[in-house]
Amino acid sequence: MARNIWSLAVITAIVVVLAGAAVAYPIAAPGQSRTPLAAGPNSARQPSRSIGIADPGLMSQPAAVQSSQLAAMRAIGITSIRLDANWDWVQYAGPGTFDWTLLDQVVRSVRAAGMSVDLIIDGCPPWAAAAGASGDASPQPASSGQYADFAAEVAARYAPEGVNMFEIWNEPNRGQSWQPRPNPAAYTAILVQASRAIRKVDPSAFIISGGLGPAVTNGTNISPVSFLEAMYADGAKGSFNAVGYHPYSYPAMPNTYEAWSGWSQMSQTSPSIRSIMTSHGDSSIPVWITEVGAPSSGPDGVGVTAQANEFTQAITDAQNTSWVGGLYLYSWQDEGTDQTNNEDWFGLLTAAGAQKPAYTAVQNALQ
Repeated sequence: MARNIWSLAVITAIVVVLAGAAVAYPIAAPGQSRTPLAAGPNSARQPSRSIGIADPGLMSQPAAVQSSQLAAMRAIGITSIRLDANWDWVQYAGPGTFDWTLLDQVVRSVRAAGMSVDLIIDGCPPWAAAAGASGDASPQPASSGQYADFAAEVAARYAPEGVNMFEIWNEPNRGQSWQPRPNPAAYTAILVQASRAIRKVDPSAFIISGGLGPAVTNGTNISPVSFLEAMYADGAKGSFNAVGYHPYSYPAMPNTYEAWSGWSQMSQTSPSIRSIMTSHGDSSIPVWITEVGAPSSGPDGVGVTAQANEFTQAITDAQNTSWVGGLYLYSWQDEGTDQTNNEDWFGLLTAAGAQKPAYTAVQNALQ
């Protein structure tokens, strides 16, 4: 779903709070921080099945709050966290500098909590954006090679910390996440090159294709089923160890069939995400559900009881489906209380920190 894109001013302010000052580090010379190795999809380390939280807000919290929230997640059975390794946040100052401050801290916090990390390598700084897209919030990269270089730097930095999962972009089939408009060929180019670059520095890396979001093809978005078919046509096969997918189904429940439902489109419609994978010889490759949830309030709110049922059904169905490798709930805590904004209401907790029925439902499902 839509996720907040922080401004440079906000990023800088958070860095000052967490670290006292933003520090820019020179990029390592090619080969300095990595050893090229032969690698391919079959050498990836298969992660154990994860039930995680997609928590884009965790990075903005002080270290003590991160630790407290992660401990609370572990207490109810959460084992993994999905985080942004946003290129724009790390290299906003230009191609000659890195600023890892925020990402270093949150990765340390998650690993210290004994949890795994799915790092979404997304975002694009204005200096690296495609022509005409530099002013957009989530622009297409101008060069798949430049993006792949950054992806390799991310893997080289965090693989020694035990980070093995790398997701290539977020919802590239939606116009708000790939601007000026989705482009399967351009996305596939960065997926293929980034996968190759990451595997050179970490042969055991587990590559997840960018989680495809709910959409209908309308000139602004491309449906996930159509986008995945186009990815295969453009040469994506072999570049990922799992297909990332966001099977949002609200207001319907996951196990209620609806032709428009993302959950139904995962395997029940014709064609479906699974049928396309199978037709291209990828039936042995799992689907990783890297976001799913429902807003308890807002314009499309389903209510707190239905939200709890949504999570219960999603967890149960995922655990009973052999080809689902991971499930990330969206998300931990409401972002606000704006009744006009769905994005404020996806949490297991309210914005004030009170437990919703969804919190207890997830806890019970994972016991």
